[in-house]
Amino acid sequence: MTPEEKKRREFIKKATGLGILGVVSAGGIALAPDFKPKEKRLRPPGAVPEKNYLSLCIKCGQCLQVCPYDCIKLEDIEGKAGFGTAYIVPEERGCYLCKAFPCILACPTGALDHEDDSIDKVHMGVAIVKRPNACLALKNEKVPRSAIDRIYDHTKILSKKEREEKKVVIEPNDPEKYVLQKKVLEKLEKFEGQDCTICADMCPFIPDPSLAIGMVDHKTGKLPEIRKACVGCGACVELCPTNVLEVVPRATYKEIYGEG
Repeated sequence: MTPEEKKRREFIKKATGLGILGVVSAGGIALAPDFKPKEKRLRPPGAVPEKNYLSLCIKCGQCLQVCPYDCIKLEDIEGKAGFGTAYIVPEERGCYLCKAFPCILACPTGALDHEDDSIDKVHMGVAIVKRPNACLALKNEKVPRSAIDRIYDHTKILSKKEREEKKVVIEPNDPEKYVLQKKVLEKLEKFEGQDCTICADMCPFIPDPSLAIGMVDHKTGKLPEIRKACVGCGACVELCPTNVLEVVPRATYKEIYGEG
């Protein structure tokens, strides 16, 4: 091990114990109180078990900075799940399971395990159908314009004009981040006035979204069915027009559905 590597490892050890506020405190700024988690949060892909995650995450925000979809947040001082740690609120912005998982690659401490950098290893939680009676597909109602407009409001990279007109154009010089987020909106636009299959058709699980979620016949219409490959990314939760779905963080399919 080179002197530089040794120095970096020692820094990470100290930062892991103190967190970013502790490091700041060492420089003469008062250390904030230790905020303990009171509820489960949906963590980014690759997150190690919660207890280990809370000790390993140094609140650096690197995962947030590289996220192409702007889905990762850092817990603020009023939060209940580990001040400064990275988490996702799927109702505001789900994870779209980037092919390269840049958030995992950017993590310097292993709070996001670099071994869990492929779709078959990532497990964030599992989705559930919490409000079936609200499902547009069950009621045979078409997708309203408002269901699409609200996702424009979730999309941070848009210009003022794009946000106001609710229309995006992928420009040749757009950064990859812009292209990815605009493609979500382009695909979503096709559902306006159509039967709602948004959760199933826009699931980002690759190579086969139908392994994670699908629409099945149920009484008067159809309902989403969560399947064994669901990784709890929360994209379906964000995109659902009527708040039908929810993600249970850290849960497994077997724990929720009793099989698999």
